[in-house]
Amino acid sequence: MRILFSEQELQKKVKDLARQLNAEYQGKDNIVMVYIEKGGKFFFDKLMEQIGFNVETDSIRVKSYDGTESGILKWLKKPSISFDGKVCILVDDILDTGKTMKKVKEFILKQGAVECKICVAVNKHERRLEYIHPDYHLLDLDEGFIVGFGMDYNEQYRELPAIYTMDEN
Repeated sequence: MRILFSEQELQKKVKDLARQLNAEYQGKDNIVMVYIEKGGKFFFDKLMEQIGFNVETDSIRVKSYDGTESGILKWLKKPSISFDGKVCILVDDILDTGKTMKKVKEFILKQGAVECKICVAVNKHERRLEYIHPDYHLLDLDEGFIVGFGMDYNEQYRELPAIYTMDEN
């Protein structure tokens, strides 16, 4: 493994993003932040330490069956809050193919959210299959397999405070 983004770089970027979100949502009602388990929790927790506006929070857990033609999404944990009339900020570790994120965003909008913004730590372009882009992100990455800051390899490395690229060997 080789370090790609240090803990200090990520801390600065999280603070900058939180400052942007605070400016945009301060004093507004009906804001919901939902993270996608498991990967989104690490980034979500770091971000929430810096958030200074009133927000309702929740988490969801989904499993995507990419091998199927329809790209079926299985809900392991649905949200427990109402999205009706609210602005949702959907938080995850990485926007990769876009399939899962697109389906989750569609679900949230069908639940009555007036808007669903996508907020990810890493906007990865290499494998994007859906026309979907984050509204907020810390980093852009053209290609590579990365771990840390919520991203894992076989459930390992998720809790690393920096982002690493895996060696091809």
